[in-house]
Amino acid sequence: MQMIDLVRMLRTPLELNCKPGDKILIVTDTAIDPIVWQAFAAAAGTMNIEYTVALMSPRATHALNPTSAICTAAEDPETDLVVYLTSTALAHSPLNARLLEIGKRHLLMEELTPAMLRPDGPAGADYPAMNVLGKKVEKIFTEGKTIRVTCPNGTDLTASIEGRPGRAITGTVFKMRENGGGGCAFPDGETHICPVEGTGDGRVVFDLTAHSVGALKEHIILTIEKGFVTKIEGGAQAEVWRSILEKHGDAGSYNAPAEIALGLNPNVKPVGSMRTDKKMYGTAHIGMGDTITLGGTCHAKLRLEGVISKPEITVDGIKVSSDGKILVD
Repeated sequence: MQMIDLVRMLRTPLELNCKPGDKILIVTDTAIDPIVWQAFAAAAGTMNIEYTVALMSPRATHALNPTSAICTAAEDPETDLVVYLTSTALAHSPLNARLLEIGKRHLLMEELTPAMLRPDGPAGADYPAMNVLGKKVEKIFTEGKTIRVTCPNGTDLTASIEGRPGRAITGTVFKMRENGGGGCAFPDGETHICPVEGTGDGRVVFDLTAHSVGALKEHIILTIEKGFVTKIEGGAQAEVWRSILEKHGDAGSYNAPAEIALGLNPNVKPVGSMRTDKKMYGTAHIGMGDTITLGGTCHAKLRLEGVISKPEITVDGIKVSSDGKILVD
């Protein structure tokens, strides 16, 4: 794609979340194609949005803070929106928890590539239509008590969601705190819920994509007992997860499920990146680790997620999705 095409597509998240005169901080790193953050900055410039670009070295894994200088800039009272255009996900970093606490807004764009910004790709989806569908799923999640995720690949997980809010996230910042703190992603398209800590039991088999390893060559299998991952099985990619957890994690990093989400975006085709693959229509992604960003109670050093390609999700016996299709009216 040419720069002019990238700029045009990257106006979308800005049009949804900013106004002329806003000040934004674009956080990026050297593992991201420079044309992406350059195009995003250019898009902001065309809308009279004042931008600052902060370039850093890549973080070792997901959920780790950016540099202290960037953290300070993000908390600046004049910063209206913090954009994470990074190679690792910062949604569940200590910085982002702090930004929510003080009422800041964030936009998640980790792992973004020029290919994801094609007009016929996930960035060009019908976001209002996704929001309508997502809100229907959100209502079922919010009113539910028990969620179950199954799949012919061996997945069978149950957890309590009683008292927890569902959230449809479709490109517009969603208020997650009473003080206005909130966020969204781009490309986007999911409805998620944070199950009650300590209630998850069963088995999760990721078969599509996972954090830190990309497209799965073999399944990553999690055994979950009383809300914690007690075993991670699979081949070399599962070993990567075990190594990351051993090196960078803590006890809370094994909390699961930290999130159960249903993808809404019909324009996603798997590319081996969690940025878009987890948003693919009819898929489910499940997280382990920190839940503070989503309003949970588990403080953890890490957050990892993986994708199940064709799950069946039921809430209190109501079938929400099955075999890659969303079944709500």
